Amino acid sequence: MSLREKLLELRVGDPTNSHLDDPQLWSYIDTIQHAGAGIAPKVLDASRKRGDTGPLNKRIAERCELARASVQLSTATMMMSVMPEWIFGGGPAPLLNPPIVNGMVHCLDTVDKIVRTDYPRRKGELDQLPHLLIRIRHLLRVCYDFRVANRNHPDLQFCDWPKLHDVGFSLHRVGLCLQLDPSRLWAAMDAGGEELEAFLLDDELDLGEFRKASIEIEKLVAADVEADSEDRLNATAAHNMASLDLAASSVAWFFGDISVAFIMHARTDNNRDRRWATKAMARLVAWPTSKTIRETLGDSLTDSMRPIYWSKPLLIKFSHAGGLAALFGDWTNSNCRQLCEDALENMPDEVWENQTPASLLAITRELQKKLEEESMDRSVTYILTNAFFNIYRQYGLAPFKQASRHEKQHTPMTFYYFAHRIKQDGLEMRTREDWYRLFVDYSKMPRRMHMRYQWGNTPLARRWEYLESYGCCADDCPERHELLRLRAGRIRGVRDEAVEARLDEWGAKPKACAACGDVAYCSSSCQRAHWAKHKPDCLKKRKTGSRS
Repeated sequence: MSLREKLLELRVGDPTNSHLDDPQLWSYIDTIQHAGAGIAPKVLDASRKRGDTGPLNKRIAERCELARASVQLSTATMMMSVMPEWIFGGGPAPLLNPPIVNGMVHCLDTVDKIVRTDYPRRKGELDQLPHLLIRIRHLLRVCYDFRVANRNHPDLQFCDWPKLHDVGFSLHRVGLCLQLDPSRLWAAMDAGGEELEAFLLDDELDLGEFRKASIEIEKLVAADVEADSEDRLNATAAHNMASLDLAASSVAWFFGDISVAFIMHARTDNNRDRRWATKAMARLVAWPTSKTIRETLGDSLTDSMRPIYWSKPLLIKFSHAGGLAALFGDWTNSNCRQLCEDALENMPDEVWENQTPASLLAITRELQKKLEEESMDRSVTYILTNAFFNIYRQYGLAPFKQASRHEKQHTPMTFYYFAHRIKQDGLEMRTREDWYRLFVDYSKMPRRMHMRYQWGNTPLARRWEYLESYGCCADDCPERHELLRLRAGRIRGVRDEAVEARLDEWGAKPKACAACGDVAYCSSSCQRAHWAKHKPDCLKKRKTGSRS
């Protein structure tokens, strides 16, 4: 479904979306989509460039092409958002020539010269890296505390940079230089000592207080069985505030590049190398498989992780450490979708070994996100079939049952359906072809059956909120009318187990129309009462042979 079709769907029956009738808005949307369509092929082409031949600077430049194309694409699509203009703009301090000593531009230039452009003449200054990198992180925090919370700090006068992505690009080039020339990485680690190791591999990612507060609010809402629309709106508002804080995302390329470097070049006979590689692997597994950190770092982290996806030995090692969900997540939602799809189509079954319940849950969550997409072409179906086959072959039904408990009102009920069918019908599921056939059966399941499964996975508050949408399609269903009356008298925090049981029973009872599957009823009397209204659509579907 196109963006235009999705917006028009929002318009139907909702007077609050009347602004979608404005022809100027559609002209604006078409302009933005055209701009994005022109940049997207550049992103795809750049994502496949490995920078593995030629002089060092050429290799670095080639690997940076994806970052530059991604920023162009983000700039085009950001025009559609409500983000403030400063979100990707320059720093609050003026740019001077020469730059402010100890300011952002000065620190970035110094790091670049020591590591990249003036190495090895300035190799003796590598011991300055910890101080300079910590200073850069500090200035980013000062800037975003000011911009998001209007919090003043004396060091705002040092926050000078042309555009925010210039900070990321500069650090990206340095990180790639250390990755592509490991001798410089080892020299930097020797010179920087414990302080540099702590900064690169031990310090927590600077998510900022706004994002931490947002995480806590989301947890509270998720744990509250009576959370309502207002609670979710408050959580959304906190999330939107947190999304303005780009301090962490500005250094995502650098940390990703360095972490990958430690894994790529670890010398097996060196205890320090093994320690660094272990820490780096833990970060690269945890960051992209964390919903919060993945949203914070975005495609920059995916960009940095491409060397792992290119290499089967590295991908196997990464998967066995618990990182396979990251590849599925990047396939679902990143600028490197095609690259990730190539990796998934060609990865060996060995990657599925040594998975834990936690890693399998992370994988199934990413698969759920992919299943929410409306288009399932041949390559997508192959990858999904292969994934389900391997999960079941090695770990049985347990991961499917676990995943089904996390399926929500707005998600497909795929894992619930598969676990139910396999157990109920005694399916053996020995081959990939068996799984493909089950996927086909699932795709033909009537819409009302989906809704029945969704009702059972919906929290209590949402069952009351969506009372009109589930249960029974008869306009005059007496039980729905009675439940609506009871809903009007509910008091938050006061539980009535008998009424809740009545609601559950009614929501789980309806069966879909056997002919079309498009409607469902809680009783035969409701079905008879609704037949006159439903008959024309039902007969039409019978003639065409189509089912929802």
